[in-house]
Order: sequence, then C-alpha cells, then structure tokens
Amino acid sequence: MGIRKKRNFRRKFKINNKKNKELLQSLSLILVLSFVVGGIYTVYENKNYEKKIAKIESLKIEEEKIKFIKDIEKEAESSYKEYGVLPSITISQAILESGWGQSELTKISNNLFGIKADERWKGENVEVSTSENYSDQVMAKFRKYNSLNDSIRDHAKFLKENPRYAEHGLFKGKDYKSQAQALEDAGYSTKKNEQGEAIYADMLIDLIERYNLNLID
Repeated sequence: MGIRKKRNFRRKFKINNKKNKELLQSLSLILVLSFVVGGIYTVYENKNYEKKIAKIESLKIEEEKIKFIKDIEKEAESSYKEYGVLPSITISQAILESGWGQSELTKISNNLFGIKADERWKGENVEVSTSENYSDQVMAKFRKYNSLNDSIRDHAKFLKENPRYAEHGLFKGKDYKSQAQALEDAGYSTKKNEQGEAIYADMLIDLIERYNLNLID
C-alpha cells in the first residue's frame, strides 16, 4: 500500500471512528432519556392509579354513609310523629354516637346512641369498655336492642321521659338548630373543644347541613 493510500485510510478510519463514537454517544443519550422518560411516566401512572383507587374508596365510603341514613330514615320520621324529636336530629345523633353504625357497641347491641342500662332498664344489656373523665377506661353496661329501629324508638322515649330535656326546650324547638342546642344545654354530651367550649350542638348541625338531613324534617 502506498504512503498516500495509507494516509487516506488512516484519515477515513479516524473519521469513521469519530462518527462511531458520536453515534454511540447519541445512542447512549437516547437510551438514558428513554429510561428517564419511562421512569417519569411510570411514576405519573402510579400516582394516577393511586388517585383513582383513593377516589373509588372515597365513593364507597360515601355510598355506605348514604345507605346508613336510608336504613334509619323511616324510623326516625315515625319516631318524630310520636315523640317530637326531629328526624335530622335523631339521624345526626345516631351518626355521631355510633360512628355511622360501625362502633363496637352498635355492632353487638344495635345501640346507636350509647344509652346505658341503669336500674330502670328491664331489657337485655351488654358490658363494654368505655372512657370516663377523658382517659380512664371502665366497664359499663349498655342497653341491647333487637334492631336499630328499636334503638331509635327507645332513644326518643328516653329523651321524652327525662325531664331535663323538656326543661331545656327540646320539644319546643321547631328546627334542627334549636333542638341541637337544647340537647347540648341539657347535658346530653360533654364534648368540648381545646378552649373548653361545648361543641355538641355544632357537631350535630355540621352533620345535618353536610348531608342535607334537614330535608327529611
């Protein structure tokens, strides 16, 4: 091979080698970008999937809540006609006191309102651990019912027969706000906020307005 041919060959080899390196670098960059973009897309898809699952779970919970309201709505209306406690008040109390019917007490006794079994109670009872003075856990007896409807009716009867509720204007109240306040004033619950202010009426009103329970009244 002549000197000129050797030089041309070397020059072509260097050029080709340089092009090959550039090509390899380009391919490497493309591969890296592909992995990065693919990773970002996967993370994005995972987040979207998680959001969809969370939304489905949220819808399921809302459906269960609506079902709970429907399950006790009719008896709450019937009880109102006999005892005078607005359906929205009865339902909101049942939601609050039983955790939408999911509390341990409600599951084993159909007791929606946490009414205890004192000496006046002649029916069945269950013994459940409950908190007293915010932190002390004690065993207490609670009324047991055959159905949620029985619990609703007994709750209204309990309020009617206890004079302090009439004294605080529960049955004179013609709207849910006044009846909720009467329950708080009569001491149905001792729930307070961090400032020591009674909040039971506000909690009932919030539930009633959030789920439009006043439309049942």
